[in-house]
Amino acid sequence: MAFGNAGSGIPFPGARGAPFRFSMAAASGLLLVLALPKPDLHYLGWVAPAPLLIALTASESRRSAAAAGYVAGVGFFGGSCYWIVSTMTVYGGLSLPLAVGVFGLFVVVFAGHTALFAFWMRAHVERFGIRGVLLAAPTWVAVELLQSHLIFGGFPWMLAGYALAPFGGLLQVVAWTGVYGLSFILVGVGSLFAFGVAARDMRALALAGAVILLAFALPTPAEETPSDPFRVRLVQTRIDIEQSWAADDRVRLMDALEALTVEADPGLDLVVWPETPAPLRLDAGSFFEPRARAIARRLDSHFLFGYIDSIGDRPSNSAGVVSPTGLQVARYDKIHLVPFGEYVPLRSILFFAESMVRNVGDFAPGVEHTVSRVGGRGLAATICYEDVFPGLIRRFTGRGAEVIVNITNDGWFGETSAPYQHLRMSRVRAAENRRYIVRAANTGVSAIIDPYGNIVARTEIGERRVLDGVAGYRGDLSVYVRYGDVFAWLAALASVVLTVLPRAGARMGRRTVSSGP
Repeated sequence: MAFGNAGSGIPFPGARGAPFRFSMAAASGLLLVLALPKPDLHYLGWVAPAPLLIALTASESRRSAAAAGYVAGVGFFGGSCYWIVSTMTVYGGLSLPLAVGVFGLFVVVFAGHTALFAFWMRAHVERFGIRGVLLAAPTWVAVELLQSHLIFGGFPWMLAGYALAPFGGLLQVVAWTGVYGLSFILVGVGSLFAFGVAARDMRALALAGAVILLAFALPTPAEETPSDPFRVRLVQTRIDIEQSWAADDRVRLMDALEALTVEADPGLDLVVWPETPAPLRLDAGSFFEPRARAIARRLDSHFLFGYIDSIGDRPSNSAGVVSPTGLQVARYDKIHLVPFGEYVPLRSILFFAESMVRNVGDFAPGVEHTVSRVGGRGLAATICYEDVFPGLIRRFTGRGAEVIVNITNDGWFGETSAPYQHLRMSRVRAAENRRYIVRAANTGVSAIIDPYGNIVARTEIGERRVLDGVAGYRGDLSVYVRYGDVFAWLAALASVVLTVLPRAGARMGRRTVSSGP
């Protein structure tokens, strides 16, 4: 289907000024923030890219387009990651002005991705006319790939596609494409809206509306009864960041948590404690070691928990599994550490953040994608924000994980949007991998998520409680697990090729004319 006029003229001749471009760009950033948790007005995601794309058609140059993209990026990263400020002040030891300054640096850097997208898109519009906005989807995916892999190991937090995860039928596309498929659809629909408005093309607007109606109409699959079930208990420990670890205080806390863990045993196969702000170790003579073994024996269940171990002479953020006999049978060392949380990159340069550096551990990263055999089945334990990285989780599944357990301490985020954003990403990981994800959080949100991304059971933030439920093992491999981000890389390649080929064709044409008979 061909749309509109391919001319390269500006469709809004009266709207060339910076105020128009910047206000439209800011609207895109705000709409995308509102579409994500929380407030999770996810239906706004469908139109979120359109104002920015319209602004790009009204830009006088690629530089002015990039400036508009930068405004959208500042609005998006500032609005979706505002919780970084409170995390650094309350738990990182920074003063409020310094925390705001560090956060500002983060926003300045990552808004560059949206500026790159806008610059690139303006190049498409200059070559293909208004139809160039229809290349927004592959171009956006290309930039999200950069965001996911560059700068301190990547930061794929709250990519645009997460706004569409509540559409349960549409969510299933991620089993083939990963979350980038949802981003492609969201930005593709936004580009149809932008094109329809800019070119006054009703067919484009009708097609965008049809895609949205289809997303609402698609049924949400669910696994009501796991074919290979097991009973799991998640213990939401709610250990305060400021908890005292003096002998008397820790005994009272451990007594309370042990009593909570072993109450009303319904016949469990797996008990999970989260990652916590606690100096839990399994060394002989440590205060936690005999309790961990006693809990497993008392419940006659495998017991999985977060603890501190070591790699060489440095500490490691680890997950351990103790068998029903009280023996440790598995250990996983966290591979993807949190920059400025578990290590400080560029430590020698960050002299201005001395207090933050003192409050951050110097953890050693693990190197092995460990899949443990628990009760004869493959189990992968991931820690904290590792489940933000699609490629990391699929490696565990590809190595034989039949269920994925994520332990996290989202207490660092308080009652901001971040715990809900983190839960959203766990849902998408479950659907990508076609695996149950059992998620234990220190203060919430703990949850059992089925292989289609549905939340089977969950807690709320701030509760100290157990969550009992049934999860299941699965051994089949999704297309995404088998082939990874092939869709995303092909989309990125398409945008690159469409950027380069018109120039190459023009040069060839000039050479042919100049070398004529």
